[in-house]
Amino acid sequence: MLAENNTVESWKLSRNCLLGLAFVVSIASVVFFKDLGAVPLFNPDEALYAEPAREMLVTGEYITTLLNYVVRFTKPPLCIWAMAGCFQIFGVNEFAARFFGAACGVILIAATYFAIARYISLRAALVGALTLASAPLFVFTGREAITDMPLSLFGAGSQLAFFHAGQAQVRSRAALYLGYVLIGLAVMTKGPVGLVLPVAILCAWHFLKGDLWTAFKNYRPLTGAAIVAAISLPWFITEIVITHGAYFQEFIIRENFQRFTAVVDNHKQPVYYHLLAMAGGFFPWAVYLPQSLVAALAPYFSALKPVAGESAAATSGSALIAFLKGRMRQSQLYLTAVNDSTALALYCIIWATVTLVFYSASVSKLLPYTLSAFPALAIVVAWELERCFVRQEHGFKRLAMPLIFVVLAYGAVSAVAPVVAQKVRDAPLNIAALITAYAAAQAALVLVSLIVMRTRRLFAGALVLAAGAALLLIIHAGRVLPVLSAKLEGPLPKYAYFAGQSKDAILVFDMRKPGVPFYALRQVENINGIDALNARLKQVPQAYILTKSSKLTALKDLPGMKVIASEGDYAMVRFGAGGTP
Repeated sequence: MLAENNTVESWKLSRNCLLGLAFVVSIASVVFFKDLGAVPLFNPDEALYAEPAREMLVTGEYITTLLNYVVRFTKPPLCIWAMAGCFQIFGVNEFAARFFGAACGVILIAATYFAIARYISLRAALVGALTLASAPLFVFTGREAITDMPLSLFGAGSQLAFFHAGQAQVRSRAALYLGYVLIGLAVMTKGPVGLVLPVAILCAWHFLKGDLWTAFKNYRPLTGAAIVAAISLPWFITEIVITHGAYFQEFIIRENFQRFTAVVDNHKQPVYYHLLAMAGGFFPWAVYLPQSLVAALAPYFSALKPVAGESAAATSGSALIAFLKGRMRQSQLYLTAVNDSTALALYCIIWATVTLVFYSASVSKLLPYTLSAFPALAIVVAWELERCFVRQEHGFKRLAMPLIFVVLAYGAVSAVAPVVAQKVRDAPLNIAALITAYAAAQAALVLVSLIVMRTRRLFAGALVLAAGAALLLIIHAGRVLPVLSAKLEGPLPKYAYFAGQSKDAILVFDMRKPGVPFYALRQVENINGIDALNARLKQVPQAYILTKSSKLTALKDLPGMKVIASEGDYAMVRFGAGGTP
């Protein structure tokens, strides 16, 4: 614990806490902002938010979001507003589009650091916060111009605020109201899920504590509802009114209810999808989760054992109810008696579990959906690491054994990457070598950290691993992302900008690339099918056609076509004469 009665000691700890924060934020800033705008927007995800933000500045329409100058009823506009603000500060470019998400990532790491420092220890906070900065899914999502990292900041931030507000010795109304403000911002980021998930987590936690009604009163829900409503309802009501109810049908019904209960946008995945995504996305630190869960949950379940005279196999209704009430009383007594650090670890386990179950139950699934649970995973791992730091020799074994698996996993990746790359259609030529180099560097780092730990410097070894893994991740990302961008986006941004300088129609043929108007700086036409293209060409004297190189064969038989450029997977075709930029 950081709080001490001695004033001088408290000042020293506070100074150390701030120095630790500066260290963590410095590494996180490098991880999230280094070469942030070095590659074009990735289609379709980033363009679905960056282009509406650009169009806000052009049209002056800040209520209803547009994509390619057509109304797009999907997410609420908070992130798009933020991107538009960044465009005004930094100019319309990739760095500005990604700035808000990256800043949210750094802030969330800082918030996680403070929570761990407050309730576990300062040294656990240094390592625990950096587990996020070295978790691949967390880092790469934060470096994208999408809504998932801002949503994670608001969702995870509300959980940390509510936990702090709920501690008996704290009872902070400021933290409580901050939690509600963050929920309101989450709703303005992605809709009802920003409210439903935090409430579900709190209900599950207080149900196990057996104090749902007391918690209900302490959380001041009417005040909270007023705060959330004040932040979110004005825009929602305005949008529903000016669209004559269309927004309610398209967003509330389709984007939320139907996305949860049916397949939307072909995002169907198996039920275990998010479990694998969390394990892989939080690697290498996910290897500590099994032992962390056992260490935190074993005493809890031991406390729930039946007492003399009770039977878990009771068959009568009254006996079963009495048995369950007994377990709930024991659960309440245990969770009330544990120290703050263990309470936080158990709370985070509930937080991560509810998030995993919630999104696993949804039919439509995407990789970043469970990102808001990653700070909870980091806290649980930090709690386990602190236990290892205290135990020294026994702690070394608990730290070292999982890392041996990490070395073996990186070795397997190095061996398998070339084979998999050969079998993956259209894989970038040197992607396997880049992945192998990354795995080898990370494996070497793990070995170095193990050597440091073996000298009884467990904290130093863990810190070397955490900081080094974060820096290696972003260094190799700087090599991999340009390769992926060259393959996935290629010269398309350049072609779009070239075509946008003319007054001719721009036709995007047989591909989904919402980023084209971002680089063309004007509206384009999306056309699918050769018949539809042929019909449209009869209506315009000249046009630029942006398409896949594989479509050139289908276009060559149409009159008036001239291939202007072709590079990699993309081509630009000129229809008609004149009209050059």
